Amino acid sequence: MTDLRTRLATALQRIAHRIAGRHIYLSTGCLHGDHDYCQNMTGMQGAKRPGTCKHCDARCICRCHQEDA
Repeated sequence: MTDLRTRLATALQRIAHRIAGRHIYLSTGCLHGDHDYCQNMTGMQGAKRPGTCKHCDARCICRCHQEDA
């Protein structure tokens, strides 16, 4: 079942990317409702960029980051 969820999540992400023409990013903290974590400069693995994809400059689409934009 986990493999099916992973494949479905990947497919949905690719579809969103094609429709929007850019990476649609939702931080893990926001996904789980932990908005304090997503906005901190440090995470479980050390320094991080709040509300930004670690692989590109895509900003998190969560409402809690709209004030920063």
